[in-house]
Amino acid sequence: MVRKQPLLVVLLLILLGGTTVGALNYTAGNEDSVTRILGYDVYKIEGSGNYIIYYPLPNGSVKVLKKGKAGSFFPTFVKVPRHEWIKELSTDEKALYAPPTPLILYITKDGKLGVKSITSSRIKLESEKTLNLKGDYQVQAKGSCPRGWIDFGGRYCLNPQWDLYFDSRAKAKTFDEWVSVMGLKIENWATEKVDFDWHLVLSKSTYSYWTVGIDVGPFTVLSVSKGHHFEGWALDVYYKTNGPVPIYSRTWERYLSIRVEYIVAHAKVPAYDKLTKRYVDIGIVQTYPIKIHSTGDYNIKELGEGWRFEKSAGQNPPKITKTPNIWSISREAEWKRKWIGNTGNWEEAVFIKQLQANSLSSKSSLSIPIGYAAGNYLTGISPTLGKLASALSLTFGFHKYMNAVSIAVYDVDIKPRKNCYSMYSVLGVNVGTERIKVNVPVVFSIITDGGSSSPPCNPRTGVCVESTSPRER
Repeated sequence: MVRKQPLLVVLLLILLGGTTVGALNYTAGNEDSVTRILGYDVYKIEGSGNYIIYYPLPNGSVKVLKKGKAGSFFPTFVKVPRHEWIKELSTDEKALYAPPTPLILYITKDGKLGVKSITSSRIKLESEKTLNLKGDYQVQAKGSCPRGWIDFGGRYCLNPQWDLYFDSRAKAKTFDEWVSVMGLKIENWATEKVDFDWHLVLSKSTYSYWTVGIDVGPFTVLSVSKGHHFEGWALDVYYKTNGPVPIYSRTWERYLSIRVEYIVAHAKVPAYDKLTKRYVDIGIVQTYPIKIHSTGDYNIKELGEGWRFEKSAGQNPPKITKTPNIWSISREAEWKRKWIGNTGNWEEAVFIKQLQANSLSSKSSLSIPIGYAAGNYLTGISPTLGKLASALSLTFGFHKYMNAVSIAVYDVDIKPRKNCYSMYSVLGVNVGTERIKVNVPVVFSIITDGGSSSPPCNPRTGVCVESTSPRER
């Protein structure tokens, strides 16, 4: 019996150890939120391939929290320095703020690259909407990779130490600037009169989304991934005309801007392009709104030649301007157009109403372009990041949270002076595990007769061309 005792102890330890690992794996299987144990986030990373988990910090650095291979039997423990952002954001200012979530960048064995926000303990790499590095049949390339590089059988080969390059080259920067949320431009006396109602409510039921742009040669892939809901003080802006407003000038513009603070994180993954036989960098940029400085309750009346704040109570009141405070309308945006005949009657030009839902959809989301400072920053680093700057926007989701309310209403009616078109844009983004593409509205509309070169698209044909002007890209 004495000889058997050590064996029984070993068997008991194995049993207890297996039970503990099983319990941890069960805990890490949480698909709704992140499980935390003794200050560590517990993740169960499923699928195949290599990954890195990283986190942008307020000082401009990007901290790599974990590197590894997916599919391990054991759960992964990660210390996320959220306290640095919470300390930075939770001041005495009456603002809305949403601490950033960690990000995971991964490359699967079957040649897919993806970036997503981590909001739950269970992470499924293989099920995410990813960029296929193999490309399609049009961009397949024959040839071999440099010795030791990872060949996915398509156009690109990756440096086997891509994660080390990411670690040393990833950076982040925070921008705090006035950014236009909604806008209207009427060209060439296209209308006699305009009547509009814009209503924007941001609250705790507004969620901040990571918007990710990945540039691979001739195309850009955009995706969004849910972050944190905003906390703090709400913003309620109601801007409308004081009765029908006559249009006397050739070009008439109005833009509603709020003060927004947001993160821009960027990195490059070294690759080899077998089609061009050149070493290239796959550029990756992520944006995330972290703070809305404009909060309070405002009623604003448009008088035709100006505007008046009839109710103004809060911090950093919104601004009404005749020029937009943006870097560009995304060059990836699709412009929706509607032909309006000159019947002498009032016509609805654009109507968009965004309400709360359980998930991101075309009816529960809103996107605004990044500001000029961020666009100028990325463009100054490299042409690749400049291209991504002209594709990105800041994305918000309106989701049900307690008794809070978030909405966006954009209603424009016109009395045409001539036959014309109304146009507004939507940004097509890939959404997380649902493998769907959502058209998120970007509410900057143009009313035009097509006789001007300033619209980004030909209203008659719908064909869009790139412009050299940042504001029109």
